[in-house]
Amino acid sequence: MFREMNIAEQAANFARRAFFFAALQLLAITAQAKPAVTFTSPCECIGNHGVSRWSAKIDMQEPPTNSAEIKPITPAQIKSWQGPGGKIDQRSKRIAAENQWYAVTGRVEKVKVEDDGDVHIDLKDVGGDAGMVVELPLGPRWCELRKMVFSWTNATFPLTGKFKLVQHPIVTVTGKALYDIDHSGKDTQTNRRNYDESLAVWEIHPVMKIVIGAANSGSVPVAPTPLTIFSPATTPIPQATGAFEQFVTLTKTITIQVPYGTTLLQAGTRLPVLSRDSQTVDVRYMDARYTIPVSSTDLH
Repeated sequence: MFREMNIAEQAANFARRAFFFAALQLLAITAQAKPAVTFTSPCECIGNHGVSRWSAKIDMQEPPTNSAEIKPITPAQIKSWQGPGGKIDQRSKRIAAENQWYAVTGRVEKVKVEDDGDVHIDLKDVGGDAGMVVELPLGPRWCELRKMVFSWTNATFPLTGKFKLVQHPIVTVTGKALYDIDHSGKDTQTNRRNYDESLAVWEIHPVMKIVIGAANSGSVPVAPTPLTIFSPATTPIPQATGAFEQFVTLTKTITIQVPYGTTLLQAGTRLPVLSRDSQTVDVRYMDARYTIPVSSTDLH
């Protein structure tokens, strides 16, 4: 009898251990099952996932037409705010403080992509270190803005890894404030990110407009705007053939017309050459053809 009970107890212990290890393996598999996110273009990605405050983050409301309803502000001023306090969770809609529109002027310090498909931009004070985050979601409404932001980087698509920011323009971004609880920890009174205390938890999300340079004539320096604005040509762009592609580097800052307004291409920007003559060169930028003077480039 004793021997039979001992055998039964050993069998039970074995069963418990087997269940324990099976559970560990299941947890490991679940942890490894997180899908890889691949950005197939500036405006499309595969495997993106994210649900935290989703309805607030993809708010489609357009900025007010009355500029008096949009408050000019800097990253340092937003960083000086307190957190809203109270209960805000992943399902929370916009609170009252998140319905105010702002135009934030700062220097682009960093650009990265996130698992939910958003483009994340770190903005720093012009001439200072105070920082905050502004974000562009996926979707047709933000496609042209995302193309512009990626043009400041060396990113190539499909994109799965890291890339570098090669330009640091001063920009003014317009959008509503959002308190990102994913980076506040459990304390909604704080306004310091739990992974980087130099950045505010408050952010602009979603960004609805980006203007190169400062939007007002306050203390923030405004980037000079050349008189000539170059518009895209109507001639179609030839498809890439795999042949050697020539590039040109701008030696002067130029202003070009893009679908959402105008933007500056800074001196030092490298662009693919489509054709040229003695006076002008046709270049490709954001899938459009632009004709610019040879005198604004390093071509001779």
